Amino acid sequence: MKQIEVLKESLSAIKNSDVNLLILKGEAGFGKTYSTLKYCKENGIDYKSISNYSTPLAFYKLLYENKDKEVLIFDDMSSIADTKIKDMFKAICWANFGEARKVSYYSTTPLLEDNNLPESFDFNPRVVLIFNKQPNEFEAIINRGIDINFFFTFKQKLEFFEEVKEEAKLSQDVLDYVIKNCSKFTQNLSIRTLVTLSELHTKKYDWELIAGEILRVDEVEKDLSTLSAEDWAKKMGKTERTYYRKKKKQKKKQ
Repeated sequence: MKQIEVLKESLSAIKNSDVNLLILKGEAGFGKTYSTLKYCKENGIDYKSISNYSTPLAFYKLLYENKDKEVLIFDDMSSIADTKIKDMFKAICWANFGEARKVSYYSTTPLLEDNNLPESFDFNPRVVLIFNKQPNEFEAIINRGIDINFFFTFKQKLEFFEEVKEEAKLSQDVLDYVIKNCSKFTQNLSIRTLVTLSELHTKKYDWELIAGEILRVDEVEKDLSTLSAEDWAKKMGKTERTYYRKKKKQKKKQ
């Protein structure tokens, strides 16, 4: 698939220090984190994966402690809200040509001294940001690097499952079930789900019974896509105006 090839090429650019920032956006359970960590391990990259941080000071300390790594991977970026943390991300993801990336934290309190931290330092690692949904006011950071979209259509999901089925040890019976019973309105359709179902299949559980419960149809989205404004309004007991408003939101999500 195109996205996988773009990811491999982009990770190569990260490895060779030709790019400072790579952003991976997309649905959970489609291998963004797995593929990135696998690449780093296979290529002997000195990296650290980070999935939680609390205060701006704690984040600043984390950056300082890992300032000499080759790559920092920030997983699940959706929770970022603090302006100071966003400003630090801007600093670590971009610098003017020929200049070092420098991170600063100025405070009138003895917080830095108490934590043995300098007011500023040079930051060396390349950065990989992974999230399922783009945080608010994050555009200024995203346009500083390579941005890869991992949101797939149903057809693309089937292609992706086929491409990774051997490595992920996906059961052909499970894949056939997905092809026959699922659609773009199916919820929880991901590699993680199919791995779970494949393991249940291998261990002789009634995996189809469980699949029917896990892989549910999003009836709300289905109705918006398949019913006319008049029929939807009658079924939901709402106005056609509400239908068009929700339809507009649905198109934005797609």
